[in-house]
Amino acid sequence: MFSLAGIAISGFSSFQPADCPECTTCMVPEPNLEPNPCQDAPLVAMLPNIPCNSSLAQSPADVTRGTAGAGNVDPLLDPAKDFNEEGMCTVNVHWHLGAEHLSKGEYDPTYMFEHPFLPKKDHRSLAEGGIPRDHVGHMCRIAKEGFDKKDPLFTTEYDWKYCKGMHVGLTYEIHWPHSNLGHCQSKWQYQSHFMDGVLCDATTGGVDLATAAKLIFEDGTVKFGVEGQVFTVVNSLGVNGDPNHSPFSHQTWDSMNGWNKAIVKDDYAIYKGSTTGPGADNEICRGTGGMVTWHQDRDCHAIEASTFDNLCRMMLVIPADDLSPDVEPHGARDTVHPDYFDDPDDDQRA
Repeated sequence: MFSLAGIAISGFSSFQPADCPECTTCMVPEPNLEPNPCQDAPLVAMLPNIPCNSSLAQSPADVTRGTAGAGNVDPLLDPAKDFNEEGMCTVNVHWHLGAEHLSKGEYDPTYMFEHPFLPKKDHRSLAEGGIPRDHVGHMCRIAKEGFDKKDPLFTTEYDWKYCKGMHVGLTYEIHWPHSNLGHCQSKWQYQSHFMDGVLCDATTGGVDLATAAKLIFEDGTVKFGVEGQVFTVVNSLGVNGDPNHSPFSHQTWDSMNGWNKAIVKDDYAIYKGSTTGPGADNEICRGTGGMVTWHQDRDCHAIEASTFDNLCRMMLVIPADDLSPDVEPHGARDTVHPDYFDDPDDDQRA
């Protein structure tokens, strides 16, 4: 697993905190006195939620191979096939409790189960972070099977150091928003809220909504995208294993930069849609409809809790902006009705 221990990063100090006794070097950001040039992107307020019957293509979609959207929503532009070739950089990392997308046989509604850290069905209890049951996404097949079998790989809790409100055995959909308006290759590249990062260069350049709309929908020069990948958290310590050398540690993966392409099959879904998250449904839709290219892995993967915790660690120490709101799960938007999503099978192969 990639470790930040012993690596000097400008703008950070090393120390030995009381709550991290096993760390040889732990780092926290020094106070950042510079103003954030990306903060409070004004264009966000110009993209409010709208009625779904007047929206453009929405997300999350059913990305099961062979599934088609109803074709009632024109995405306007073709999806971006390769984010790097389009000059897009990663501007944020965050995740949702449960999968927002749907992939039958991998993560779908049939795999929900009564985990002790999930809100109870037909009950007003909340998950940690105040997430209600109707904002919990789909669980993975491997999560339900592991829970039902009482497999200690899926039931042995981990002592989280950096992530908040996370639990072994649950499913999370990680999103890596990308943009060619990000403040790429700078300390301000990563932002929370993620839309500050997506729109950063528009903010610093004073671009208004009319100009932005032309650049996005007419000229096609502005590109927004998200890589999405679904994981169920496991803990090899529960089966007397070594998390650092388990098949679920993903040791060579640069998890800050994007999804683990090494485990993505060639037929991941590519489609145009919107931003996601709770607050939108099948009546009220996102004003970002048709703007976002999604690259969505159709499979669910196991991930060591220690690997996930290290991602949270990097999120807290690398960016200049404060990503602490994103080291805990967000609520999920329901998979949208086919009337409102673009056909993810139009562009299956990268």
